[in-house]
Amino acid sequence: MRTLRAALAVMFLAVAYVLAAFALVGQQMAPRRRPRTSGDPGGLVLTEQDQPGLWAEVRDLAATAGTRAPDEIRLVPEVNAAVSEETSLLGLRTGTRRMFLGVPLLQGLSRNQLHAVLAHELGHHSTSHTRLGALIHRSRLAIAEVAAGLSNPLVKRPFRTYARLFFSLTGPLAHAHEIDADKLSATVAGPRTAAITLRTLPALDAAWHIYLEQYVEAGTHYGLRPTRFFDNFSNLMSDPERLEELARISAAPPESKTSAYDSHPPLSERIERLEAMASAEEADKSGNAASILRYPSQNFLALEDKTFAGSGLTPAPMAEIVSVAGARAAAINAEALLNAMQENQIVPATVRGALDLIASGNLDTLLDLVEVESTTPEDDTATTKRRVIARLLGAAIAHELVGEDKARYELSWAGPWRLVDIAGQEVDPEDLAYEALGSPGYAAALRAWVHQLDAQVDNEAQAQTAAEVPAPMPPDGYIGALAPISGDGFRTLLVTDTGLMLLKPSGSDRLATGLASVTSGSPGRKLIQRALDRSPAELATASNAAYVPWDEIRALHLKQSSSGRRSADITTAAGKGWSLRWTNAAEVEGHIWPAVDHYLGRRFTVD
Repeated sequence: MRTLRAALAVMFLAVAYVLAAFALVGQQMAPRRRPRTSGDPGGLVLTEQDQPGLWAEVRDLAATAGTRAPDEIRLVPEVNAAVSEETSLLGLRTGTRRMFLGVPLLQGLSRNQLHAVLAHELGHHSTSHTRLGALIHRSRLAIAEVAAGLSNPLVKRPFRTYARLFFSLTGPLAHAHEIDADKLSATVAGPRTAAITLRTLPALDAAWHIYLEQYVEAGTHYGLRPTRFFDNFSNLMSDPERLEELARISAAPPESKTSAYDSHPPLSERIERLEAMASAEEADKSGNAASILRYPSQNFLALEDKTFAGSGLTPAPMAEIVSVAGARAAAINAEALLNAMQENQIVPATVRGALDLIASGNLDTLLDLVEVESTTPEDDTATTKRRVIARLLGAAIAHELVGEDKARYELSWAGPWRLVDIAGQEVDPEDLAYEALGSPGYAAALRAWVHQLDAQVDNEAQAQTAAEVPAPMPPDGYIGALAPISGDGFRTLLVTDTGLMLLKPSGSDRLATGLASVTSGSPGRKLIQRALDRSPAELATASNAAYVPWDEIRALHLKQSSSGRRSADITTAAGKGWSLRWTNAAEVEGHIWPAVDHYLGRRFTVD
């Protein structure tokens, strides 16, 4: 039966070439509606020179799949891994093959799980089971692309009719090809790991959408975009409440909405098939998938800069973005309530005026300000009105507290933000307002609570000023290194994700670099290797290290002379400084100065 379908598919494909030629000629006769693009596939190119380990693993996976390795590997800001080809003649002729690696996958999967994903994607191009499978896969993609791009009605209808017939005929072949790709991922990573990966991907996708919609987009409305873009996503996935949410999704992953052109069998069916193949497997100890990259933090940083290049958005810490967005959201809702009170001649049109109405039992005066329908069958209209007024009144209270410096919005990865008073205690005016709308007694308590904050603000503000400054975040990953340098006894400069680190050599460091000199090795390379062998958090607390967070650096001035000597003058906010020197012969790991420029901005200058 599969052989008959294959023969028919080839026949239909031959007809498709004729129809596609007709379609493309017809397209040329229609007015052009879309401007030409630059043709940049997007993402950050990872060269084999910079990432030899990644390329070696991908080549091994391609060999296992029985297909050629990609010509390019690109890092992209998506929950996606894919292998695509530039094709012509509806997939018959192939060109550049590209592999796309999504950073969220590198952050959220293990290394073995990433192998399972990449093996599946390379399996689409495999000819191990049937040469026709890869051709059908490419042709389906090409036909779908042509069909989606048609605008001339004289061409669109007949070609799309043909496309539906072609996809219907080749559907079982494409499904079989997907099953073969799943089997390949099970061969590479083990059936159990492959099944866990399929469960994990929808959860990662959901988390990424939460991050973009609730956090990133909150800043774009105000011209801001988050610094440490990808690190923020890791922080969100580490939040206990988010972990529970993601675990629920992984336990029962939802079926994604598929188009008529999708060849994947239902997700539940794919998971069941892999779990049925699974036997006792060892626990996955492969580590995080980001370890497949050399200096992942550096690459994530470079992709972040490329992603937002030309956006016109100002980089800002996520905490600052949510503080601005939370305060603005409260202001908008407060304005809606107070304007409605004013238009209905409720005097005074203020928060305290609303609380006085509730305390006096005139709830209907506030409830009648909105016209709503119940959101659920068990909610009546009065309950729904109460929820709306509670949300608006809670926002109005929050807006007033923030405006008077009695409360502030803080970043919450379970949130996206939470309102805290000046003592740092979380408060929820909306919940208090909802209770107040149900009982005049609660209204009096709510009003007393607002007044109580007035009395507390001076004492708490003084206590906060006298409190110790919180310790800076320890570094989590290296971005680059430079050695040997000289100045104040330091020999190694390290760039981390949270700041700069300067190292003085220990006795064993001096011995190792001395041996490196005798054996024609590089003292700078040896210093860097010995530093990178230790975790950045551990090294930052060592007695021979000076660690300076980015926020504490007032200025860094880089100078280069015509003789090849270089120097960097570093000044901290506390007035401390270092003057470092080195030559062009010094060893360099990573692109350290672009990273410094990214974190310091105008505080980084170059001669």
